[in-house]
Amino acid sequence: MQIKLCWIALIALVPIAAAADDPESSQQFIVHLETGEKWDHSLQPAEQTQFKEHSANMNRLRESGTILFGARYGEYGLLILEEESLQSAIETLEADPGVMAGIFRFRIEPISIFYPWKTLDD
Repeated sequence: MQIKLCWIALIALVPIAAAADDPESSQQFIVHLETGEKWDHSLQPAEQTQFKEHSANMNRLRESGTILFGARYGEYGLLILEEESLQSAIETLEADPGVMAGIFRFRIEPISIFYPWKTLDD
């Protein structure tokens, strides 16, 4: 039984390994957003410099499929991005109006999703 399960696991991993070797394939990244040095704590979020432009950019990235998942928790934000490379993901985030204005900063790491999002329909 153990040997059979090992083979099943290896067979299941073959497509993942093949995708990792394919330079054209996209990768996923986890992004932690937090307020930056220019965040004014006396203002509401919508009143921050470039906040509306940041929100519009996040919507555009979601609609284009770059943002796979986004959430807020406490004072932080969490994104799952899909990009060609870590460098392209960093460039996407650095071009965000909120990051450029200094109201947000980010940390990013590559991730490997082994439990995909499950909906009630699954």
